[in-house]
Amino acid sequence: MEYYKREQLPVITFDEEPEYLDRKLIRQALSEKPFNIVLVEVRGKLYGMVSFGDVIRAGDGPVPVNRNFTALEGKRFMKAREIFRERVNIREIPTTDEEGRLTGACSRYDDLLYFEYYRPWEGNRYARPFLSKWKKLRIVRTPVGDVRRQKIVDSWIEGFKKFDITCELVDFGDIPNLEDEKIPILFVDEEMFLGAQMAIECLDGRALHTDVSFTFRHFERKTAELGFDALVEKLANSGVKIYNLLFTEDESSDGRRRLWEGMRRWKKRSGKPYVTPDAAQGFYEELNVGNYAAEVGRLTLYVDANDVYSRLKDTRSRYLNVVNGERVTVGQPSEAERTIWFFGPCVMIGNYVEDKHTIESFLQERLNREGYSCKVVNCGCHETPYQEMIHITSTPMKPGDVVVFHVNNRPFANVESIDLTELLDQNNVPTEWLLDMPTHCNHKVNQIYADELFDRMVRDGALTGKASRKEDQSPLACDLAVNALFLDLYFDGYQPEKGKRIGGIALHGNPFTLGHRYLIEYASKHADRVFALLTEDEAGLLSFAERYAMAIEDTKHLPNVTIVPGGPFSGTRNIFAVYFVKVDPATMREGTYAGFRIFGEVIAKRLGINCRFIGDERHCPQMEVHNDLLKEMMPKYGIEVIEIPRIQAEGGSISASRSRRAAAEGDKETLLANVSESTYKILVGEDD
Repeated sequence: MEYYKREQLPVITFDEEPEYLDRKLIRQALSEKPFNIVLVEVRGKLYGMVSFGDVIRAGDGPVPVNRNFTALEGKRFMKAREIFRERVNIREIPTTDEEGRLTGACSRYDDLLYFEYYRPWEGNRYARPFLSKWKKLRIVRTPVGDVRRQKIVDSWIEGFKKFDITCELVDFGDIPNLEDEKIPILFVDEEMFLGAQMAIECLDGRALHTDVSFTFRHFERKTAELGFDALVEKLANSGVKIYNLLFTEDESSDGRRRLWEGMRRWKKRSGKPYVTPDAAQGFYEELNVGNYAAEVGRLTLYVDANDVYSRLKDTRSRYLNVVNGERVTVGQPSEAERTIWFFGPCVMIGNYVEDKHTIESFLQERLNREGYSCKVVNCGCHETPYQEMIHITSTPMKPGDVVVFHVNNRPFANVESIDLTELLDQNNVPTEWLLDMPTHCNHKVNQIYADELFDRMVRDGALTGKASRKEDQSPLACDLAVNALFLDLYFDGYQPEKGKRIGGIALHGNPFTLGHRYLIEYASKHADRVFALLTEDEAGLLSFAERYAMAIEDTKHLPNVTIVPGGPFSGTRNIFAVYFVKVDPATMREGTYAGFRIFGEVIAKRLGINCRFIGDERHCPQMEVHNDLLKEMMPKYGIEVIEIPRIQAEGGSISASRSRRAAAEGDKETLLANVSESTYKILVGEDD
């Protein structure tokens, strides 16, 4: 979480209470101080706000001022974090004083904090080949006087110079004229990026081109996409049949030309990410009765996502149901010989259709009718390509299973591609059945796609033959993914010294306490080098960026200690779900095996870790079982486990939960007995 003072925010002041804001006024405010919301003051007090969603819903007209919004009196940072965790649709929370005057705003995005402590290109195997694609990059200028953002921009420009890349600074107003040149346009952080989206929507009613516009953090993550082909090849060689859905934009036939002209008309006429009322009849045809289009054409899908984990949030409704992160596939059997897994956004999720009309449900119905023992699982999710590859490689698929994905709309070597544009042309699909691209389609198009997949699977023999059901097998391609999506990003070129004692620590640090520091200091004294892997999963109250900053600050006096992001497969829900769902300790063994094996066989082996330091967890039955299993398994990989007792404070053990309670209650004395001054400032937001 980040806090922005009032002078950093786009604020429009009035003497009288406005019902609407002129779009030009919104754009002007955002151009000076880019942010995801515009605040409205009346006679010196906070009156309302306008978000990007408000701008979208207003169409081409003036934007109504939202009076029904969440605000906090005072800088109640712990309360703000709780709201962000519980309400995913809230991205910013204004703060006021006792008189209702605007003092600032909390943002759930904290890219700035992350980049103040992390150097993105050090140890990254993919940095040079990734950056060699460009000779020039464009960086959007930071607001005047924003020293913090400017310092990060200057650091990145210096980094790019090492790769012989020229950086051009551009203004918000330049962006619409530059996007078609396909030169990346970079924003220092998410708030500037979202502010640009709203500003451009206000300018000419269109969306920012996210294929060329990136935040620094997103741009950094794209380096890992160079490892995708190797991951897909590994998966295919492991006995999994893969089909890649993509679409081509060529207009080599009359049918293709007709289709793309129709999709361009839609984008020009509407460009909205939902089925508009004027298009509902043509899109839904016989289904368009009553409120059907209003309910199904604008289904609300929430995503539980961060850099290393992404799943749809569970929901139940008449037309949309998500259970355990997977959209319901109608007719899915509880047991089957093999599983067909679907991954990807929009068309895989089934954005504009009800549960029974997704590709997965149509395919399941066909499989059931034809007598095939297969279970179709919808793992579709709105996620970046990096997140999608993590999702794929952490799924417990087995030899004989089938994977259907849509990643970055590009082909992969030795993987069969299905051109959706070609299918649409062959079936003479009406343009009314599509929005702006072949993956934004209606139920009848989904039926066509499902039938094509079924026919190809039958032709290829993908639905017959032996299918493994060995339940203790680790996710296929996971070992390669640990290297490609973690170790290669942080440790390329690192060679452990022989004969040295190298320690490993895994921690969540929610928040980073004096107990965590004590454990790391102990390891520092008893090992030549220590790697502390900080869990990147954002399931806790504090973000990874906050926890990372705390850990760096509290251990910077230890030269032989390296605090490093833990990656997608170290203590995250992808591998260690039992930690986050708090299952019965007696059932933890199965849920912890994969994570321990990955650490022992892959991570520790590459880093030369031969001892693992852990803290005593007798206060927590679940974590005590975790430690017992760790002590049982690590020696099998030649790793000694060293457990040390917890340190005490004010008559009790120092703990993260105790620290969170003290922070929430404003108990400064207890909090400072459990955490350092630097952690205290991040937790409660005290100025230096």
